[in-house]
Amino acid sequence: MVYKWVNNSLNRLLPPRCLCCQQAGQQLCPDCEVELPKLGTHCQHCALPLPQSDRLCRHCLRRPPRFTRCLSAFSYRPPIDQLLLSYKHAGHMANGRVLAQLWMNCCGDDVRREPPDALIPIPLHWRRRWQRRFNQSRLLAEQWGDAFGLVVKDALQRRVHTAAQQGLTAAERRRNLRRAFVLSPRANVTGKHLALVDDVLTTGATANAAAVILLDAGARRVDIWCLARTSEPGQ
Repeated sequence: MVYKWVNNSLNRLLPPRCLCCQQAGQQLCPDCEVELPKLGTHCQHCALPLPQSDRLCRHCLRRPPRFTRCLSAFSYRPPIDQLLLSYKHAGHMANGRVLAQLWMNCCGDDVRREPPDALIPIPLHWRRRWQRRFNQSRLLAEQWGDAFGLVVKDALQRRVHTAAQQGLTAAERRRNLRRAFVLSPRANVTGKHLALVDDVLTTGATANAAAVILLDAGARRVDIWCLARTSEPGQ
């Protein structure tokens, strides 16, 4: 009760501003929300933007990823890219919370039709977690888990401190991620339908490497949930 009173008082004194245009009133004004780059038609496997939505992209036809499908809400274009970069690297938590809610508005029906047994956040190596002070994927998983009544499990560990993936080709990303993930001790994923949670899917190399570990450990199915999908080709 005290927290609610303090929060309401702060909102009156310092009303929230739109994350995009900074107009006072709410964290994302209706005009800016309409302008956000929604994903649109995409590959039914990896969510790569496509002219038609009932097809697989040529990359999935040639080299299918191990995960079953990707649920994403946005294309990784302005202002989504800057909102996510500020969330990850500057700790602007409101960005993550607002985008996670918009993701639920977009993808919630798909989740309710085929809910997974658990959400698995893509882990950070302890060095990067120490530098950033939080794992953005873990926070997204917690928000979505609370909203849909799903358990969040830290079933994966990142044992290798890999170089940043930005700027690498698909082949370089695959090499960079070799042996990066291991199953957490006592993690039981046998027969489970799991959803890996990350902020952005680029080539899918990270998601695929993590999915391989879970499937090899006995998971029945692995999906990917992410806020945004880039236009880069597959893993």
